Amino acid sequence: MKITKQSRRDAKQLFRSTLVNGQMDETRVRSVVQKVLEQKPRGYMAILGHFTRLVKLEQDRRAAKVESAVALTP
Repeated sequence: MKITKQSRRDAKQLFRSTLVNGQMDETRVRSVVQKVLEQKPRGYMAILGHFTRLVKLEQDRRAAKVESAVALTP
């Protein structure tokens, strides 16, 4: 799906508003999505799509995958 530059900028701005001390706040994420769905600005589906992508990237960046050749204790 093609996304306009303005929609991309809006999604980034919304994403930045969810950060508290550099950490993503889950309640703010929900609040932002709820407000966008209520207001339905122009191109809101594209904005939410890009916003979702940014949230997933942030979650992946904060997650660690541990692999080991031997069994590890919990």
